[in-house]
Order: sequence, then structure tokens, then C-alpha cells
Amino acid sequence: MPNATSMPRWLAPVLLVAGVVALYAGALTVGFLNDDHLFLEQARRQSLIESLTRPDALSNYFRPLSRPVWFELLGPLSGGEPMVFHIANLLLLLTGGWLAFDLMRAMAGQAGAWTGLLYLLLLPFQRVNLTWISCSQDLLAMVSALAAMALFRRGRDRLALVAFTAAVLSKESALPLPLMLGMWAWCIEGRDLSAVIKRLAPFSIPIALWLAGTLLVVKGAPLAAAAGALSITTLTASFVHLAQALTGIEFPAQLVSSLLSTTPSIAALALLLAATLARRAPETPPEPAAIDPRAALNFALVWTVLFTLPTIPVAAIWSSYFYTLAAIGGALLVALASRRWPRPATLVMTTAMLWLHAAVSAIPAFAVTDDPWNPGSRLTAHYFERGAAMSRQLADALRRVEPEPAPNTRFFFATMPPWAGFQMGSGAAVRGLYRDDTLESWFYSQFGDTTAAQHPCVFLCWNGLDFEHLYSKAADPFFQVGTDLLLLERPSGASHAFRRGLEAGESRIDHLYWLGWAHLWQENRPAAEQAWSAWGARDDSVAHLRALRAARTALDERDTLGARRALIEAIRSGIGQPVPHAELGALLLPINTKYALLETLVASRLNPEDWLARLDLAAGLTAARLDDIASRQLDELRKRHPDLAFEPTVLRLDSLIASRSPGEGRIAQLPKPRAPRGLRP
Repeated sequence: MPNATSMPRWLAPVLLVAGVVALYAGALTVGFLNDDHLFLEQARRQSLIESLTRPDALSNYFRPLSRPVWFELLGPLSGGEPMVFHIANLLLLLTGGWLAFDLMRAMAGQAGAWTGLLYLLLLPFQRVNLTWISCSQDLLAMVSALAAMALFRRGRDRLALVAFTAAVLSKESALPLPLMLGMWAWCIEGRDLSAVIKRLAPFSIPIALWLAGTLLVVKGAPLAAAAGALSITTLTASFVHLAQALTGIEFPAQLVSSLLSTTPSIAALALLLAATLARRAPETPPEPAAIDPRAALNFALVWTVLFTLPTIPVAAIWSSYFYTLAAIGGALLVALASRRWPRPATLVMTTAMLWLHAAVSAIPAFAVTDDPWNPGSRLTAHYFERGAAMSRQLADALRRVEPEPAPNTRFFFATMPPWAGFQMGSGAAVRGLYRDDTLESWFYSQFGDTTAAQHPCVFLCWNGLDFEHLYSKAADPFFQVGTDLLLLERPSGASHAFRRGLEAGESRIDHLYWLGWAHLWQENRPAAEQAWSAWGARDDSVAHLRALRAARTALDERDTLGARRALIEAIRSGIGQPVPHAELGALLLPINTKYALLETLVASRLNPEDWLARLDLAAGLTAARLDDIASRQLDELRKRHPDLAFEPTVLRLDSLIASRSPGEGRIAQLPKPRAPRGLRP
């Protein structure tokens, strides 16, 4: 290979960019995910002025530049495809790297800056920044903050103020920047403290603007994400997670095995090693540091600490990419430590970083609980790669079962793969899939008058390979939906389903009976009595007792059909009496599990002390895999009857539910989804 000093200056940067593209090529093919759909839809449906004067699609933070403005600018260019956004994010990362190199070169020289740049670009969390399009918020904040620093160092304070404003309006993680600007002027340049304060005074304007915008967001969106608890715990956890993000040890328990089972990208390795070899060495001996090494070290440490502070409120939901700006301080430390390294040492570090990057990115895990001491990152490369694969599979499946939904259709999903991220809000992903803004989608349990209204409804469940229609062949689909919602403890949605069923001409007898219970469990007794009266209920104690005797006689004669008919008459003449409901539930169990559970549910509601009915209900719910609701019934049983806590049936149900639950682990480890065989693409 020719001597590096004879190579053109552009060769090393070109090889570096090519290596970065090779490393992140897979990340650039991932589609829109999670928040992306919401921001895209807001940009499509609202003008920029409307977006800037209202809370954004998430209504949780004031980030006008990186949310409405960014998606408004790139949306029309993208044509609804993600590649334009990915290229923009890649350009942001490369621009941020160039600006970071400029800062590191001023503090550690060219050789140290090159090593620090490689470290920064190869940090594992950068894959998340390029995989998830919405991470433009972090990348814009990083680029703008570094641009402000570069301009401030050159005395161009007005442009630095503009850049800082852009950083703050991209993400609040840039708020500590004025303190770093002040430290540069005071400690590095040796300016008078009073002059520094005066110079920094205008930088309070963007902070005031951000604060005013944040107050408007909180006022206009009561459900906005509140800051987490500020405590010694969250403070300490934030710095522990900083160390994890800067070293790539996001999942300590899985890292060693992943290192042993993965290899770095060969293309990226070859290109980045070639870039380091092609980097021209200085033609003169290394010049003495223009900045005192101790001052430079202090600057790097303070940068790292200050830009970690904004992560404290979100320590419970930490993700490694939260430390994008703090990582600049880490890169500065690497640059200072490596300023006198021989070139082979940089080659070794590059190889090690690429290996670490591959190992961390391959770990199939992500955190699933809110806890400052979660050992792993919440949003990881695996989380998004898995989510993207699932979203493609779900979108293709939805297209197959509903190729052309009618305008204003409402989709209701009964089951979905865990952490798929396909269904968010009111269905931005579904609207984007069909390019129809009249569509909405919700989870099945959200069915009700506000979500379904009088629109066409499609009920779907995921069978593990494909979507299936729920009750598409049933004569009374709305009745089936309503009774499901009663078991799911959603009486409001159930009452709307029963009303829709009555309007659609489904069986009045069934609908009116259960509509009454839905009203009663919403504490609307007059409406319940009205529905039951229309059904034919009447209070008649003589008829009630006669029907109970007839049911007992029929049971003695093993005439279960006659017994069921008699119990229905007993209910009609004494609808508030729990016994016939409990008996009818027991008789229906071998014939129709759902109706049996519903009648048993009524019995347990009418007589909360009926432990046998509640135990039967818990067993039936467990058999139907409604484990959360079954657990609540078992908890209520133990609360009312502590002596039954160790009853064999209770213990068996507890054990079965525990065996099917994901447990109390804080980390989810799921295999990456594969396209099922036999399904059309």
C-alpha cells in the first residue's frame, strides 16, 4: 500500500463514509415505526402553522423543529417512503461526526480526533439513531449543539445563538450547552468571567422560548408525559446507564455469549481500517497541544456530566440513545487518551468497536418495565428490527384479509403479537397503509360509542401467522362482541355493541337481556330495568319459586334442557336472584363456555360471597386464557375467603396462570420474527 503521506486528503474521509454506510446499510432499510406514523400523519393532515400552534402528535414534549417542521419538510420529498428520512438521518450523523471531529482536533490533535470520531460513529446505540426515523430528534439536537459550539469558538456568536435555538427546539437534551460555551470561553480561552456572562446572556432567549413552549404543551395536553422523580436513585441510575451506553454494555448478562457468537461486518471493517491507513499523517512532528491537557480533560468530563443530567427524569425508561449528546464528551475523552497512539492501536480499537457493535446489536433483548435500575436499554436495535419485521408481516396480512376497506371503517384488533408497535393511537399505521384518512383502528377492548360510533366495523384476531375475521360467519356478530366485552370488564363498550346489534336486526331477546347487565354494571339501573322489561322480566316470587322447583325436578330426571328452560324462567321472574344464574352457568358449561361464564359472572356480582361461583368463574376465565381477569377474580376470592387461599383448585389455577405469564423479569428476550412459510409476500 502506498505511503499515507502520498495519498489524497479526500481518500480517508471517503473511505470512512463508505464504511459507515456499509455498517448501517441494514438500518437504512427499516420502515416507519411507532411514533413515525403519528408525525407523518400530522404533517399530512395539518399545515405547518397548525402543527406549530398545537400540541404535536404525542403531546408530551416541546420539540417543534424535530417533529412538525422536520416531517413537514421531508414528508413531501419522501413520497410516503422511509428512505429519504433514513438518508437525512445518516447525513445528520455524518455531519455531527464532522463537527465533533472539529472540536476534538482543537483539543486533542488530528490523530486523537480521528480515533475519537471512529469511537463516536461506532457506538452501538448509533444503530438505533439510524434505524428509528424519529431519532432525528436526537441527531438534530447533536448537530445543532456542535454547530453552536463550532461557531462560538470562532467568535460568531449570533450564528451560534441560532444553532443553539435549533438544538433546544429539537430536543431538550441540548439545554446544558450554554454552560459548556461558558466553560470554553472562561477555562479554555481564559476570558474574564463577567465578560463571559455578558456574552452568554442572549443564550437565555432560546431557553425561555423552550420553557414557554413546554408550559403550553403541559397546559394543552393534560396527559403529557410528566417528568419522572428526581432523586438520588434516578441520578445514580442515569450515570450508571451513561457508562453502559458509552461502553456498549447494555445487557451485561448476554454480552459475552453474543461476543462469542458474532463477527463484525467485514465490509465495514475493511473500509474503516483502510480509511485509518489512508489518513495522512502530519507532515511535521506533532505540535504541542494548543489547549492545556488538564483543561481539555476537565472540559470533556464536564460535557459528559452536564449532558447526562437531562436523562435523570427519564431514568426509569432509559434507552442508550438518550446519551447521544453526552457521548460527545465520551468521544472527547477517547480522543484525549489516544492522541499519542500509534496507528496500529487505532486499528485495533476500530476492530474491537466493530465487534462490540455487532455483538450488542445482535442481542435479542429489550427492557419492558419502568425501573431506573433496569439492567438493559428499553429501545434497542433488536426492538426496532423485530418491530419492523412484525409491522411488515402484519401489514401484508391485513391487506390480504381486507384488501379494500370501505371508507370510515373501524378496525378492532383482538390479539396482536407482543410489542409489535403496529397499533398506536387511532391507527395512523393503518391509514398510511391504505392511504385513507377516514380509517381508524383500535384494540378490541376499546370498542365503544366514541371509537366505533355508527361506522363499519371489522373485528380481527392474530393467529400467529395471519389475521382472521372474528364472527364473520355469525348471525349476531355485535352480540358476540358485546358479550366478549362483558367478560373483558368493558360494560360501556358492551352496551354500545348491543345497541348496534339491535339496530342491525340481531336477536332482540339476547341483546336486551345482556344490555340490561351492561347498564347495571355502569351503575345505570333505570336503563337496565328498561332493557329487562323489554326483554320480558317481571318480579313474581311465586313464579320464581315454581320455576326453581321445576328446574330441580328436571335435574333429578337428568333433563338438562328442561332444567335450563326452567332456570331461564326463574331468572325472568326474579332477575336479581343469584341462584338461578349460578345454576344456569354450571349447566351451560359443557355446551357454551362463554354463556356459562357470563351467567357465573352475574351470579358472583349479585352475591359477592358466593365463593363457589367465583371459583368457577376464575377456572373458566383461565381456561379461556383471560389470565389477567382470572387473577383478579382469584385475588377477590382470597380477600373475601382467606381460608380458601390454599384450596387445591386455587393453587392449580395460580400455578397455571404463573406458567403462562412472562413473569416479573424486566427484560424481554424474543426471537427475531421470520416470515411464515406459505404466505404470499
